[in-house]
Amino acid sequence: MLAKERLNAIIESLNKKRAVEIAVLSAMLGVSEMTIRRDLDKLEKAGLLTRTFGGAVANSTAPFLQLSYGLKESFNFNQKKAIGQTAAKLISDGETIGLGAGTTCYQVARHIRNTHPDTVVTNAINIAMELKKYPDLTVLVTGGLLNDSSYALFGPFAEIVFGNIFISKLFLGANGISIEKGVTIQDLMEAALYKAMMKAARETILVVDHAKFGVVALAPLAELSQISKLITDNETHEEDLKKYERCGIEVIVAEPIEDKTGKLV
Repeated sequence: MLAKERLNAIIESLNKKRAVEIAVLSAMLGVSEMTIRRDLDKLEKAGLLTRTFGGAVANSTAPFLQLSYGLKESFNFNQKKAIGQTAAKLISDGETIGLGAGTTCYQVARHIRNTHPDTVVTNAINIAMELKKYPDLTVLVTGGLLNDSSYALFGPFAEIVFGNIFISKLFLGANGISIEKGVTIQDLMEAALYKAMMKAARETILVVDHAKFGVVALAPLAELSQISKLITDNETHEEDLKKYERCGIEVIVAEPIEDKTGKLV
């Protein structure tokens, strides 16, 4: 198991139990206790947990740990790249699309270079800067308050934009998706903005990696009936995918991206 995958698994355990034990993590992940200690040290330096004798406890009192953008980006990185590439292939020439904030939506933006939309509307300043590399693309950025942990703009100023435009396809990420609670994210203000984006869009496409399944974050974002397509990676359990297909969602599984030598890119 790669280091990034271990860190992701530890975070998932902390989100579910609020505390972890080194011995249990070692057995669960199939690595030495020394390796787990180094992983916990890294997460402690990131401010996510406090080391205890034999384990660690989550620092946040919120139901879902807030990670730095860089750390979130490192989790399941290759899977997010594959999702981004697959999502970008759905974009048609000349259409207007919307992109929410987040590390998976950022990967969609990175792969837009292979497509030819007319306009991209986003509330994420890092995504806007990525898209300005393409001179023939019109990039519309909302105003609003800045969430410096996600580079997202939100609030009434941002919401006004989506009351005055139409979007063909909207790509959104999420902190969690479940059959019982639908699509959820952690920030209440951002949830309000994304609901406005969804009203402006003809269809909403959810882009989430396998770690988001079964997770319920703080703020309800969408019912499953509001999602037309769900793009995820090939580590998502097949039984989970069938459940969402039965809800009427088109499920698309993104395969890892390989170069001509067979290496992941």
